[in-house]
Amino acid sequence: MYNIKWDLKKRYLLSDHKKREPVTRISMSLPTKLLVEFDRSMLKSGYTDRSKALQTAIHSFVNDYDWNTGDKRYGAGAIIIVYDNHVYNQDEKSIQVQHEYQDIIGATTHVHLQGDHCLETIMVRGEIKKIKELTKYLSENRGIKSLKLHFVTTF
Repeated sequence: MYNIKWDLKKRYLLSDHKKREPVTRISMSLPTKLLVEFDRSMLKSGYTDRSKALQTAIHSFVNDYDWNTGDKRYGAGAIIIVYDNHVYNQDEKSIQVQHEYQDIIGATTHVHLQGDHCLETIMVRGEIKKIKELTKYLSENRGIKSLKLHFVTTF
């Protein structure tokens, strides 16, 4: 005997029943040259779907705006530092900083490069204002050759 309730339940369990975020279709006008450059960049980046590439670009725009204006918002990212280990006393300063900012530091990695140079990555998450404060504090240390922050807003 055929059981309709079981068949519907089985279909539900086997289907992708997660609710997807609703999307809104938009139309936009762009100069032809800009669209050609975007499509070329999109394909070189591995995107095959213009909508997905535009979503990524818009997310990046929002992240940049939030970083510049939204100190009360939350986000996550990685602070990437290259430093001279003999000038920047990593052992003491890094541990001190990690304790002072343990509420936003999730993890750190350390890699020895050529000579006295080291690469450190500090994964952070929390209030933008606090991430900015940590980044500024780190950038003021002697021996830091390069400091970059890759940041994303947590939606």
